[in-house]
Amino acid sequence: MYYSEQIGLPRTDPKNWRLRTDPLGRETWHYEENKDHSKQVKPTKEPHPITSSDDPSASKTSQQSSFVQYHLQLDEFEPPTPEKITTPGQAAAKGAEFFELLQDKVSGTFPCQYKGPMFMTISYVAANYISGLEIPLPYRTEMIRYIVNTCHPVDGGWGLHSADKSTCFGTTMNYVCLRFLGLSADHPVCVKARKLLVTRLGGALGNPHWGKAWLSLLSLYEWEGVNPAPPEMWLLPESFPIHPGKWWVHTRAIYLPLGYVAANKVHCEVTPLIKEIRQEIYSKPYEEINFSLNRNNVCGIDLYYPHTKVLDLANWMMVKYEKYLRPSWLLQKANARVYELIQKECANTDYLCIAPINFAFNMIVTWCVEGSESDAFRRFQNRMNDVLFHGPQGMTVMGTNGVQVWDVAFMIQYLYMTGLESKHRDMIRRGYDFLVRSQFVDECAPGSFRDKRKGGWPFSTKSQGYTVSDCTAEALKAIIMVQNDPANSDDLAIKEAIAPEDLYEAVDVILNIQNKGSFEFGSFSSYEKIRTTPLLENLNPAEVFNKIMVEYPYVECTDSSVLGLTYFHKYYPNHRGEEISQAIRNAIQYITEAQSPRDGSWFGSWGVCYTYASMFALEAYNAVGETYATNESVRRGCEFLLSKQRDDGGWSESMKSCETETYVNSEQSLVVQTAWALIGLILAEYPEDEPISRGIKLLMERQLPTGEWKYEDIEGVFNHSCAIEYPSYKFLFPIKALGLYSKRLAKSS
Repeated sequence: MYYSEQIGLPRTDPKNWRLRTDPLGRETWHYEENKDHSKQVKPTKEPHPITSSDDPSASKTSQQSSFVQYHLQLDEFEPPTPEKITTPGQAAAKGAEFFELLQDKVSGTFPCQYKGPMFMTISYVAANYISGLEIPLPYRTEMIRYIVNTCHPVDGGWGLHSADKSTCFGTTMNYVCLRFLGLSADHPVCVKARKLLVTRLGGALGNPHWGKAWLSLLSLYEWEGVNPAPPEMWLLPESFPIHPGKWWVHTRAIYLPLGYVAANKVHCEVTPLIKEIRQEIYSKPYEEINFSLNRNNVCGIDLYYPHTKVLDLANWMMVKYEKYLRPSWLLQKANARVYELIQKECANTDYLCIAPINFAFNMIVTWCVEGSESDAFRRFQNRMNDVLFHGPQGMTVMGTNGVQVWDVAFMIQYLYMTGLESKHRDMIRRGYDFLVRSQFVDECAPGSFRDKRKGGWPFSTKSQGYTVSDCTAEALKAIIMVQNDPANSDDLAIKEAIAPEDLYEAVDVILNIQNKGSFEFGSFSSYEKIRTTPLLENLNPAEVFNKIMVEYPYVECTDSSVLGLTYFHKYYPNHRGEEISQAIRNAIQYITEAQSPRDGSWFGSWGVCYTYASMFALEAYNAVGETYATNESVRRGCEFLLSKQRDDGGWSESMKSCETETYVNSEQSLVVQTAWALIGLILAEYPEDEPISRGIKLLMERQLPTGEWKYEDIEGVFNHSCAIEYPSYKFLFPIKALGLYSKRLAKSS
């Protein structure tokens, strides 16, 4: 029973929820009020614009799909028939049988709640409140449930992510959300959280930069106490070393509109509710606070990346500039430039934007510039629901609009790698068609500060608009696998769905992202190649994240790029053949140099953590024919993994590894971590079977007779300090590990 049920919070009828999808992978939740179920909630006003979909191809069935029933943990969900599972091959097959039930037949994707960060929902709530939109009651009810169900069980606060300690940022943002969503100040949840915030965390004054910005927009803080983010920076020459166009895509996407609202001191009307909250989140009366003295006041629990002296000096200078020197004409010119770039972001992403934070900021700026009746603002309204996802704990704003392309590419590959493709051809075909539809076929608007996009693939959906190196490589490999399946040799629809020239474009995108300068030569970054010096990190203003100012090289992105390029080169040796071979050699050299000289591990930036990256690294070596028997780096990587195996045969790395950059165990072995380690060892062709068989035994013991594995712990991470869940990983990687081991056994016998 969830905490919300224990304390008697209202909830909606889960049988009334429907998830609508479209062929491009869009996912939006809708509450059908007219169903004949008890305990329905009724909205107080007409439906919010975000509750309807204008896509005629979207699924609008009145029946709940099996994956919705699964996600909401309804008794109506019908899993596969339970059976006694006795072999690794049978376990992999049963897992795949269960996983197929979670595929959406319209899009071919695997809808899931990509959750974890606890600072996303404030953006959704603030954008609605500031622009005068009321969130419908069913949505508010479930958003309250989610926030309540993720509070810390002891002190009642919230952290940066759902598995974090309570922080000032997390507690303030979620307390404010609860109040705006309709929970009263005297509710026990609010009373407990407020006590923590005010008495132990020092009140809302200790929020980091983003927290102060959201509070200022909501008239719960004063802009004079927020460090500047001058929009004039966008007027600098592009060749200037600190030009925002050289920053990491997420950072520049957020600070583009944040600079606008900060410079223009945008804030909403002070309502009676805001007056109440003002008196609730501080340790002294709001009117007595000197906000200007708290620009650099960040609660010690929150502070992950302290200011540098360089940043403090820059902030001091910018404060003086804004207060005494800024001419109004220059601000107006900067405002116009910022809004021009926001419009380009909207054009490139069909108003979805790269992620929920900059979406909300962009929506607020559009409301300021064009008003609530404008076509642009209404298009934002129509997109607001894309980042909401409902689950048994309630509804929350996800890290982005999903993980569609990423999961589908893995599904296709792993079914082929494990020999299960013949049993799941419909599942593969739906995924293949989705990947074909998801490839970018055009470039971004000129002047968007974006690299080549045509031919690439995104992390989530085509509408999201951002090419990612590893997603492009993994999708490319999956498509080539399907096209070269002998069973598809006579299927013209598969062959003609995507032309070789389209695959050439994908390779061009991947090669374009490889870093070829003096910094981390041969590596691959995430969205685009490194554009400027990492010294820019001295200006990192976020305070709760590390390494966010510029692109960085990533072992995982480099590994995936090697996998995609080697597979392409196998079937298309004449397209940029020597360039691809050299790119692969350079990438492998980078992976070798990135290995820890101390223990043979690799540090992971997108999954937890050393186990995740080591799996990818060993698979990259496998792709170029290097194994335990032939390569010292592979041997050292295997020895690292084996040194972390627990007595029960599993692996158990914790999110703490990402934060501390030191391997930290969880309390128990974990299915996903164990699968990652096993995949690395098997693909490295580690010669001894005993440690591998013990890990396989743990995977099989944790599997239910229906083929399901249950969620155990956070799998993903970003920016070193924020955890995020990948719900499909508990199926994808155990299936891969078990299937590979089954083939290993067959080969050895």
